[in-house]
Amino acid sequence: MRRFGQLLMALGAAVGAAAALAVFAHLGIGGVPWLVNVALAKLGFIGAVGLMTGGAISVRLAARRELRKLGSPPAS
Repeated sequence: MRRFGQLLMALGAAVGAAAALAVFAHLGIGGVPWLVNVALAKLGFIGAVGLMTGGAISVRLAARRELRKLGSPPAS
C-alpha cells in the first residue's frame, strides 16, 4: 500500500510539472480558443492535486496499519 501511495504522489508531481511546463512554455492545442487551453491546464493541476492527495492518504493508511500491527499482542 505504501508503494502504491508513493507511486501516486510521484505521478501527481509529474502531471503537475507537465501542466506547469505547458503553461510557462505557452503550449496548448492549436486551433482552439485560449479559454479551452486554460481550462485544460486547470484540469491538469486539479488532477495532479487529486493524485497527490490520494497517494498521501494511502501512505498514511499504510503507516497506521503498520503501527497497529506493532502495538497488538502476538497471536498465540
